Amino acid sequence: MPELGPAPRLQVDAVPQRLAQPQPVAPAAVSFNPLNRNEVALAYQNIFVPQLVPSGWNGNVGSCNPGTTSAAYHQATIDRVNYFRVQAGLPGNVTIFNGSEPAGTQAAALIYSAQHALSHDPPSNWACWTQAGHDAAAKSNIALSYGSDTAAGPNAVVMYMDDPGSGNGMAGHRRWLLYPPQAQMASGSIPYNPQWAANALWVLGPFGSRPATPDGVAWPPRGYVPWQVLPKTSNRWSFSWQGANFSAATVSMTRNGVPLGAPTYETIANGYGDNTLVWLPQGVTYVQPAADVTYHVTISGISGGGAPSTISYDVIVIDPYAPGDLIFDNGFD
Repeated sequence: MPELGPAPRLQVDAVPQRLAQPQPVAPAAVSFNPLNRNEVALAYQNIFVPQLVPSGWNGNVGSCNPGTTSAAYHQATIDRVNYFRVQAGLPGNVTIFNGSEPAGTQAAALIYSAQHALSHDPPSNWACWTQAGHDAAAKSNIALSYGSDTAAGPNAVVMYMDDPGSGNGMAGHRRWLLYPPQAQMASGSIPYNPQWAANALWVLGPFGSRPATPDGVAWPPRGYVPWQVLPKTSNRWSFSWQGANFSAATVSMTRNGVPLGAPTYETIANGYGDNTLVWLPQGVTYVQPAADVTYHVTISGISGGGAPSTISYDVIVIDPYAPGDLIFDNGFD
């Protein structure tokens, strides 16, 4: 059964010095318009799907050799993060650290695979423990699975975005991937067979400059989104706004104009990127749609952070392999 450890926590607003090492803005590795159906469909087919490449892992769990994965696999993992960021309206320009972070995350993944357990503070008596792996664990999203590569490489990024599990109501893994100032990450992975699959994805900075996010960050996102990347395991939807207070916020939703039942809300927890409201909607379907499905989301009762008190947006779920309506956001097929 795939497993996510709790997301790493950092009270960003309370520790501004952690943001004092901005990275240069990198050119976008992934780019498409999430408000254009055709571009979203092509991005799924030509960017998301090809990111599943062989791991090229050359280590050995039995001898506690973390090894390395291929450069293409590491890049595909980070670019899957970039894919999701672009879908959410953010720049797809996260790059790979060029320091010790990749080796540290690889060492952390080795600990998890060898111990068959997850922790942001793995004790020194765990199998294949190293100081480098321990230190990277504290700064990373972490995942583990047996029987498949669900928790390794690009697949682990999908797990983080779905953010399932009883201890992940704050959707913290997702929030770090979609934290606007993210600039650099590193990923360490151990593939399945015969060893347990594991991943550590460095997400706790240092961060870069904050891009403009005038409408906040939603997941599932405003605009068009392939049904395959929806949070079907967790059913957790989220909306983030820097410094916002969501304690009195409520959500109403419609599906193709038909009102849905009142959602349930996860406990608000800050310290995972931007402040975020997480809810579990009623009436959302996660199967392949016969036609585009529009969910209209209205969030009311927001305060603080310069946010409007009410925000509304449409999430349009598509089958990226099926033709859509003839009229797109720019008025042309």
